[in-house]
Amino acid sequence: MLLRQLRYFLAVAEAGSFTAAARRLHVSQPALGYQVKQLEEQFGVALLERHSRGIVATQAGAVLAAHARRVLVEVEATEQALDGFRIAPAGSVSLGVTPTPGRALAPDLVAAATVRPGPRIALREGLSDELARLVATGELDAALCYDPVGTERLDTLPLYTEDIYLVGPPHLMGNISQDVGFDDLARLPLVLDGRFQAGRRLIETIAQAQGTPLDLIEAEAVTVKRELLVRHGRCSIVPLGLFYEEISRGQLTARRVVSPTISRTLVLVTRRGLARETAKALKSAIVPLVAQRIDAAELAWRQPSA
Repeated sequence: MLLRQLRYFLAVAEAGSFTAAARRLHVSQPALGYQVKQLEEQFGVALLERHSRGIVATQAGAVLAAHARRVLVEVEATEQALDGFRIAPAGSVSLGVTPTPGRALAPDLVAAATVRPGPRIALREGLSDELARLVATGELDAALCYDPVGTERLDTLPLYTEDIYLVGPPHLMGNISQDVGFDDLARLPLVLDGRFQAGRRLIETIAQAQGTPLDLIEAEAVTVKRELLVRHGRCSIVPLGLFYEEISRGQLTARRVVSPTISRTLVLVTRRGLARETAKALKSAIVPLVAQRIDAAELAWRQPSA
């Protein structure tokens, strides 16, 4: 049983609605439902039931809610009692971010850093190969990189794994309820990263192995890619989160690429000379945000591959 599960269950029980609880917690309704189901399976009893007036706790749920309130109050009191003993890292930490986590994580990460003890975060956007190299040379303290190489002298923490999607304007995408085979990419005008980037190399290696010709132009800047997709009828092969807002608004649509499925893992890399407390503070800020996104199930993130 996790504290997060207790918080989610209690929020639904108190709000009387999955919708209201999801809004309060800033997570998706499927994530809430999954966590409540996990609790019910663990205890072997129903905790919530639907009535004409909404969601109400069962008798077992009412008992759990009472205990959950006490547990969460004690947890908060414990955290407050220990706050005075915490060593707050001073100064700032330079963090490199690739475009997708830059959009999905960076704003919340910076916001969280302003309201909790810890180092200030100075962000630098770039692509994975470049950022990993800057951490290795000491020009950055840490970075969020996809499948970094040459990290023998760096500390690494895998955060999540995701599949790559074909993203483009609706009129080009076909049946978005189905995955798209890699061979089908040959019929589409594409925009991809520069040829020296790891993601581009991976896509071209697969294309060459399968004999799939690609009609492509190069653009690394996200803003340029977005304009080429939205306004100029191009598609791209990217993580779902890179254009999630545009997909949510209906400007773009997405289909997962299969045959083969292309998966990448985001890794937090930190230089080993970074102060232990600073590294710990950085991880403590990032890991919960990633867990929330995985639970929300909106960006197709999952726990890191083994």
